[in-house]
Amino acid sequence: MTDTPTPQETLRVTDRQLELLRAVRAWIIEHQRMPSVREIARVLGRSPSTVQQHIRALERRGYMRRDGSAHGLTLLVDDEALGLAGGAGAGLPIKGSLRPGQGLVRDQPPYPRVRIGGTWETGDYVLRIDGDALAPEGIFKDDLVVVRPGGNHDESPVLIEFNNGIATIKRILIGRGGHAALAPATPRIDRRRGRRPPLALTVLGRIVEVIRRFDE
Repeated sequence: MTDTPTPQETLRVTDRQLELLRAVRAWIIEHQRMPSVREIARVLGRSPSTVQQHIRALERRGYMRRDGSAHGLTLLVDDEALGLAGGAGAGLPIKGSLRPGQGLVRDQPPYPRVRIGGTWETGDYVLRIDGDALAPEGIFKDDLVVVRPGGNHDESPVLIEFNNGIATIKRILIGRGGHAALAPATPRIDRRRGRRPPLALTVLGRIVEVIRRFDE
């Protein structure tokens, strides 16, 4: 059995470099902005020059970017890579949005996170629903869907993307002869036979939960 690699091994960083990346992420969550080099140095109890050296090394590896301004750092790794994701009640990353029948908008890390009760698997993530195309099937604009990457074998709803970039949520029914057909995400809405996919498609993951968010 192979041990799960540590964040240091995955990112190929030193313990102090990982500490710096995590400190930056914690600052972003608390203050909703990037810290300055001096603020990072104060948190870590190190000199600004030492922090600058670490930042330069992390820039070379593609994990940070800076534009020269006081708060011009950009963090380019997500919480999962930093070993901050997963566990009961942990926040899941919101990796973008889905406009059903059009396409996916994939955001860049670091991702905002939303706390959802329960225990989630590594790799689970959230998409926002943009538009009302799935409203007849009970999935509405501004809902959040939790996606679990990988295939599906029980005809539950899945996130699919056609080879022309159009994406949506459907159930994939396997009929006689092994032919696949697409059916509405919510079985009780429409029990008609599914339709053959018009194009080649990729299953991006299974929809494991739909979360309704109400405006105040």
